[in-house]
Amino acid sequence: MLKFLKKVIISAAVVTLNLFLFSGTALAANEAPLLKVTLSCPNRNCDNLKDNNYDTKTVLKAGDVVTIKSDTPMRGLYIKWNNRVAPWELAYNGKTVQCGENGFIHEYVDLGEDTTEATMTIPKDISVCDILAYGEGDLPSNVQVWEKPCEEADILVFSTHADDEILFLGGVLATYGGEQKAGVQVVYMCNYWDGLRVREHEKLDGLWVSGIRNYPVNSEFGDFYAKTLADAKKVYVYDDVLKFITQQVRRFKPQVVVTQDINGEYGHGGHMLLASCVMEAADHSAEESFCPESVSEYGTWDTPKTYLHLYSEGKIRMDLRAPLDNFDGKNAIDVAKEAYLQHVSQQWCWFYVSDEYEYSCADFGLYRTTVGADTGNDMLENVTTYAEQHRLQAEEEARLKAEEEARLQAEAEEKARLEQERLAKEEAERQALIEQKEKEERSKFISKIAFIAGVILVVVVLIPVSVVCIRVNRRNARRRRRNRY
Repeated sequence: MLKFLKKVIISAAVVTLNLFLFSGTALAANEAPLLKVTLSCPNRNCDNLKDNNYDTKTVLKAGDVVTIKSDTPMRGLYIKWNNRVAPWELAYNGKTVQCGENGFIHEYVDLGEDTTEATMTIPKDISVCDILAYGEGDLPSNVQVWEKPCEEADILVFSTHADDEILFLGGVLATYGGEQKAGVQVVYMCNYWDGLRVREHEKLDGLWVSGIRNYPVNSEFGDFYAKTLADAKKVYVYDDVLKFITQQVRRFKPQVVVTQDINGEYGHGGHMLLASCVMEAADHSAEESFCPESVSEYGTWDTPKTYLHLYSEGKIRMDLRAPLDNFDGKNAIDVAKEAYLQHVSQQWCWFYVSDEYEYSCADFGLYRTTVGADTGNDMLENVTTYAEQHRLQAEEEARLKAEEEARLQAEAEEKARLEQERLAKEEAERQALIEQKEKEERSKFISKIAFIAGVILVVVVLIPVSVVCIRVNRRNARRRRRNRY
């Protein structure tokens, strides 16, 4: 009876919370409206796919075709799957697009154009909670448009269960992921596909409210309770968990790793197991011989900083009371409290979000560092985020490009100058040759003139003179002969 009442209370809370969220966001000025649609699928009752309720589901079979019609043009579809997602096809306006390839169970499909009818072809048996359609405009804040997991994570957050990431690490999510827009990647040790499946939805809702936009990663481990670390090692294979944690560290190459308390916060053995594996991975993931299965795919990685919740050494205390611009002035505690409310199925627990009690989500210790001790309370102290690294790299590349362009320009200018000098020299030499040739021509001309003048002199002057002289000489000779006789 108590279990039945608990289920009823949880279901009512889910419906109330979702109705509140939808009604609260429907007043935005340019907000895309949630449209009234008709859903149909042969031999299936699709009515409950429009109620925005995780507790109502429709099982679709492989090959089923769901038709979505609306009197108002649709611009996007928001599907909440209740199973692991396989690629599926969406047809509208005479074209077919592939969806579901990222495996997001909360999947928004941007149609990119207006349509009043679309069809979904289901590739395998699957359970669906909701199929919602939106018109043109800005999407309501509770419509989750997820990005793929980080290529490179500034902060890699390891959480044992859905809700641990909020209760104990929620300040990290809101501060660095939601406010500072650092690359925050969340990885869960436990999944709920074979358990209370609604928690898969709740973890997404909580992360979204926290400002996280990169889709989380799940392991294949179920949720099993253990009171001690020794008990946890009986229900989990420690080496398998260690391999998974090491693989994620190498995959995301974080600047900072954050995880839970080595004492399991309130004494949960699963939390202890996760913390122990994270510590061992932090110590050895840079070694090729350690968990070698993931080395070939991701290489090795030496995480610069690793923090543990409530760790007694290298303590920092985050300021979670400062107003956050990206949350309309709310502080990180307020955001984490709202995020924890998304975990509706867990509201019966005595845990709560606070920075003032023994499980404060503001208190951490620096377990391991390769970049020196902290001087303040900033987890990103002494490290550079990937976005900043890329910005600096882009600046450096731009600087080098500018220098190269300047060098090439200088070379071109120098080449042009040398070419001009060469041409000028050639022109000077050509002019010198011309002048030399002209000089030689003038010299030849003068020589010719002189020769001609000489000839003329000879002809005009010398010959007549010679003739005269000869005649005179002859006359004188005749005179001398006459005088002799």
